[in-house]
Amino acid sequence: MTRMKDIAIRRLHLLALERGTGCDGKQALILHSELAKLGMRVTNPELLASASSSLSGYPEAMAALAQLRGGDVSYVPLFLGFPDTVPDDDAYFAKRIIGYLGSVYELFEEGQKLENGMIIPPWLFSLEDFGADPVTQFQNTSQWKEARAKLEARESDSHTEWMNLEVVFSDKLESRLLTWLQSCLYAKSSIKEVLHEDLKELLAFFGTAAIDMEQISIKENKALVLRLLWQLARYEDLASGVNTSTDVLRMFAAITGSDISLSSGVSFPKLSRKQRRIVLSLLESCSSLQEDLQRYRGLWLALGRGLHPGEYKSAYPKTFAAFSKLRSDSIRTFEAETEALLQQDEPSAVLDHLGSRPGAFARKAHELLRRFPKQNDAILDALANVAGQLPVKNLLVLKAYFLTIDAAEFRTVINKKGGIKVLPNNAKDALSSESLAAIDRLLEDALLAILGTRDSWQGKGVWIDPALSAYTVPLAQRAASDGVMTVGRGSRIPVEFDKVLRLFVYWKQAMQVTDLDLSVIQYNSDFEYAGHVSFTNLSDAGIVHSGDLQSAPHGAAEFVDISLEKIADSVRYLAVQVYRFTGDAFADMDCHAGWMMRSDVNAKYESFDIKSVVNKFDLHGRSGYCLPLIVDLRAKEVIMTDLYIGSRMAGNLVEGVRGEVATMSREISQFTDTRPTLKTLAEYHARARGAHLTSADEADICFGIEDCTYNATEVETILAELL
Repeated sequence: MTRMKDIAIRRLHLLALERGTGCDGKQALILHSELAKLGMRVTNPELLASASSSLSGYPEAMAALAQLRGGDVSYVPLFLGFPDTVPDDDAYFAKRIIGYLGSVYELFEEGQKLENGMIIPPWLFSLEDFGADPVTQFQNTSQWKEARAKLEARESDSHTEWMNLEVVFSDKLESRLLTWLQSCLYAKSSIKEVLHEDLKELLAFFGTAAIDMEQISIKENKALVLRLLWQLARYEDLASGVNTSTDVLRMFAAITGSDISLSSGVSFPKLSRKQRRIVLSLLESCSSLQEDLQRYRGLWLALGRGLHPGEYKSAYPKTFAAFSKLRSDSIRTFEAETEALLQQDEPSAVLDHLGSRPGAFARKAHELLRRFPKQNDAILDALANVAGQLPVKNLLVLKAYFLTIDAAEFRTVINKKGGIKVLPNNAKDALSSESLAAIDRLLEDALLAILGTRDSWQGKGVWIDPALSAYTVPLAQRAASDGVMTVGRGSRIPVEFDKVLRLFVYWKQAMQVTDLDLSVIQYNSDFEYAGHVSFTNLSDAGIVHSGDLQSAPHGAAEFVDISLEKIADSVRYLAVQVYRFTGDAFADMDCHAGWMMRSDVNAKYESFDIKSVVNKFDLHGRSGYCLPLIVDLRAKEVIMTDLYIGSRMAGNLVEGVRGEVATMSREISQFTDTRPTLKTLAEYHARARGAHLTSADEADICFGIEDCTYNATEVETILAELL
């Protein structure tokens, strides 16, 4: 149950307590006080009157709550006087050169010798001002411990960013976790890969009997359930979850801890004769077997060597034939057939071919309309015939796409690893206004028809917060970072301009000396470069950096303070990046970032104050750098980007990617115009299900940011119930 309580805290912000005779006033006061130090408050404190007086599991719960906002580690920056006293770049660099040469050539007659051999004379640097060696900028144990003690003794910020917790009794915890598990598995779009371990834990606890396989539409989610069935040797139940051969691949990826999305290699377990027959029987029942095998040819050739389909060719002739063709590389895929028909310039044949696969038709619709302008009416009729078979998410994306694509200079694609491609848009073949209007109507009709089959809201009042127009529908969540707040990429979160935005990054190297760099690039309204702050330029008007740490054996921290009001008149956008300069990949170490809203920012106060954290999110991936967020100073909003870019594993710098970051930032900043928003999705549900719009006070169902039936940050619920 301890593990269940931990999942409840991290995923649902539920504080699970045992029933009892009730906390006395002193215990309740202590609990509220300790939570307040973390910036957390209980929304239903009346339940404490019925809780166990022992507050079972209290230390573990407090530790999990601290970790949620990044308060489980120590943040020691290089410059302990940050943000008041940050040295001049040129003068500091010159002193570092003197310090290095003086130590190497033993020129100093006095000074403190550090663990790394550097000698620091007092006339060069006062070690009291630094959290690491000021010359090499490497951490050393004694100095780090002394700096940590000083920082912990500082005053707390007067500002609190409150996070709400709900008390739930342990006997009710299981039902809440089961509901969350089902929401994740039944989601109509990909969920975060980082949730998989928690889902495996809950699946093992509840068992597959609690899951309806028919409601699982996302293949990665299905793979987790198939994994459990395989491990329990419930082979007879596997068929209910295997529709294509790719489902089998994903199952083995889940079993062996490989990449379930199949974007990288898969390890395969050694199979017994019984297990080989089970797999072959599953494949025998799959449709489009030959084509699906070809799609992942390398993986199937590897698995085929362990399956020995030739031994069972009499029992499974279809599978044996498919593997024989696979080895001879004589399979022609659906996509290859589509391209061949397109080259023949036979639109009617292409439409007949694509009509059997609505998803493939939808992906090709724009190309067909541009390629065969004289056949647009026939193409639109064919699209209308298949639109009702498309998932809601596809219809939403298509509708937003056609509304904006012909006016756009670029089109943007985010891949399954959280990377981004910005491609030039071919605007010369723009569609007519009549065609665009017809497409919009048919997609809207399909959306309303599908949503109209959901439970009726006839006679019910619905309130939709206008602020939801700033939140995109959270699609493409597979590679999303794990954090306090999860929203769709491009969503805009309001920030208070009377405070200081303090960015932070923390990392603790795992296998080698690791240097990450927190940086900010400034752009004007046209995304033209207007300056930057990084380890190469420690300050600019209204922005200041806490210094560059180049190793992290004890866990390193860097901060950037942004006085929003001071710079709002000179720049429009701030693009925040974390660069991998040397060492471990983000995914290979404890590494996270985020931002605080601070009222008290001089050196009297804590550098990291947990109760002022707005969002903390883990960094992952193996790219050269990440672009977690953009600040729109004119709109007074943080734009969530959560992107991982570049294959260069070392030496990444602001100076080398200013144009690249500008292009990506420009496109992401427009996502609330070019992607479906939660406001649009809510409006479609209200219309299709027969509800009427009303005020928040009178609504039976409400859509909003928090404390509503559907909240912008409850991604799993949105994906399961609204798509």
